[in-house]
Amino acid sequence: MSKIIGDFNNKIVITGGPGFGKSSIILELEKRGYNAQHEISRNIIKEQLDNGGDILPWKNLSTFSRLVFEKRILQHQEAGEEKFVFFDRGIPDVVAYMMKDELELPEKYVHALTEYNYNNLVFITPAWEDIFVNDAERKEDFFSACEIHKVILDTYLRLGYELVEIPKDTIEKRVDFILDKLPKL
Repeated sequence: MSKIIGDFNNKIVITGGPGFGKSSIILELEKRGYNAQHEISRNIIKEQLDNGGDILPWKNLSTFSRLVFEKRILQHQEAGEEKFVFFDRGIPDVVAYMMKDELELPEKYVHALTEYNYNNLVFITPAWEDIFVNDAERKEDFFSACEIHKVILDTYLRLGYELVEIPKDTIEKRVDFILDKLPKL
């Protein structure tokens, strides 16, 4: 479970469409000494491509989603007890991607959305075409990235999270913005 300080949950999600700057923010937080949990999907895709595997979203989406879900649960459980733990995406992101692709949502996924919760403030990287790039692990074009972005936002909103959009600025200023929005504990 998440560390609660008063009514404060220490698990902070940074989310948004693919290619909108989340990983760069996570790397900057890590550089500043924070516990930063990296994106799981890209690691799985890279590993599968390197090993000739087929657990890829464009080949075997259902199995890929299950693996991402399991690893996100594990990431949540093992996150640590630091004052703040930052996540490049959360468990609701898996559900959003599955909903977008009209996959059946197992009951354990729905249950996990309440069992493994995050801080009420969820930081959103806005659609930003100037920084968007696709590559071997990220095959979406900008239009597709914007579509999943909308589903992700809707998913977090339906779960009762408060969304805070991160301004389009330098990585350092984006991280400063996030840290300024968090309570001084």
